[in-house]
Amino acid sequence: MDFHPDETQQAISRLAAEVVAGAGTPERLWKGLGQAGLLTLGAPEREGGAGLGVLETALVLVEIGRGAAALPALRIDGTSLTIEDPKDQHPDWVRWEATSRPAPHPLTVAAACALGAGALAGALDLTARHIRTREQFGRPLATFQAVAQQIADVYIASRTLHLAVLSACWWLDAERAGDGRMGDGRTGDGRAGDGRAGNGRQAGDDLAVAAQWLTAEAPPALRACHHLHGGLGLMIDYPLHRHTTLIRDLVRFLGGAEQALSTLGERCVPRPD
Repeated sequence: MDFHPDETQQAISRLAAEVVAGAGTPERLWKGLGQAGLLTLGAPEREGGAGLGVLETALVLVEIGRGAAALPALRIDGTSLTIEDPKDQHPDWVRWEATSRPAPHPLTVAAACALGAGALAGALDLTARHIRTREQFGRPLATFQAVAQQIADVYIASRTLHLAVLSACWWLDAERAGDGRMGDGRTGDGRAGDGRAGNGRQAGDDLAVAAQWLTAEAPPALRACHHLHGGLGLMIDYPLHRHTTLIRDLVRFLGGAEQALSTLGERCVPRPD
């Protein structure tokens, strides 16, 4: 599989990053994303959307997470995923303050992991800039071996989570073009399936890996970022705490590290034919 984004996906990431960076407030964020057509990328063209896949929507969610912006609501319609302004109320939309369900919809898991991947990447960017410019004993912090090792661990966690999200979303889109099963074996309307369709099984495995990596590896990576910032990382007017809060909310929504590890373990057990 080639995970290099195509021209459309690159343009989506750039545009989403620009909107998030220039928003300033949640109200301006959702207005800007809507005006740019980024909220309805996954909606069918007959409904006024762009008719694109889960991957394109995930790229927008990554940038929302990277900016540690307010969490959006999600609308799932069959196999399509769209982003909604959280202030708009609808009983069927997914909201992050809700308790995790025993078997959350795979598109919800993909969205949570995309937001988490962005949040961790944003925290990594903040920390890397800090240790390049902050000096100790007349040297930038980044030149100390212990600091370099810690930021390298954060980088590995961030890139691995991002790759797992891309892979899972790629497979989810492959399903949309195939038999319509989602990553846990459910059909687009949420009915249970056998979960053994080729794409469905692969997407479910990759989603389980992404969820486990987010819940188990992202929190300690954020703690390392705070440690490398020193006292600055604890200041309420410094944005790092927003990344940490976002990660915690997503981990709680997914049920925590033990739940994610249990789900991944169950998928590793061979199923009888």
